[in-house]
Amino acid sequence: MPDHLSRLAENASGRVKRGYYDRPMHVNRPHQSLVETVQKASRTPIITEIKYASPSSGRIRGSESPVTIAKAMLEGGASGLSVLTDPDDFKGGLEILAEVASQTGAPVLMKDILVSPKQLEAGSSAGADAVVLISEIFSAGFAEVKLGRMIAEARRLGMEALVEANDSREFELIRKYEPDLYGINNRNLSTFQIELATTERVLSRIGPTDRPIVSESGIESPADIRRLRKAGADAFLVGSSIMRASDIQVKVRELVNS
Repeated sequence: MPDHLSRLAENASGRVKRGYYDRPMHVNRPHQSLVETVQKASRTPIITEIKYASPSSGRIRGSESPVTIAKAMLEGGASGLSVLTDPDDFKGGLEILAEVASQTGAPVLMKDILVSPKQLEAGSSAGADAVVLISEIFSAGFAEVKLGRMIAEARRLGMEALVEANDSREFELIRKYEPDLYGINNRNLSTFQIELATTERVLSRIGPTDRPIVSESGIESPADIRRLRKAGADAFLVGSSIMRASDIQVKVRELVNS
């Protein structure tokens, strides 16, 4: 069985070595806290993801302007925007992050396969308010530094850290780092298999947390949101189902009102 995560990490390391993340963007904007926005949301907190493609699904949406997409998401009630910056496997880019950050006022989350502090510097320069760190990248030894160092570096640069796990063992490992947000990815990044039950299993086995818990991947409908909220998730990161929608604003509003 292929290990997709190791390949994704290898590709990310290659981008770091090639200097892809050495391009300063110099986006200056007031910091927007994703944590506070999620906690203060009057409706269901949905973090919508601008994702044109993925290694599991191929092309998801055409080359529509990311700012147009972002504004439709925000008009639909999104609490935050996740932006892919991996150009190889997700057709994302630092320039997309910079464009969205500079032209919207919402919290912006950098989504990439983060293996190096250089990537954090690039995200900060492009205007990111928060970053996603995948716990298994660090426990498997794919990163240049330890998870604690990456969290500390993100905070030094003024960004919040969302650290995600795919099972209860990984979740317990990351608790000692006290990230700003916890993520539970319903997609196993080694196999690409999706199970919404992942969030249910993890949250049934852990004790209370004092940080928001974000359920990620595989969310298609208001029924999925209700199911995951019942399991204990506080917020939801949704990408593919929104990016495939004929009307992004309507799709986001449907999820926000669930």
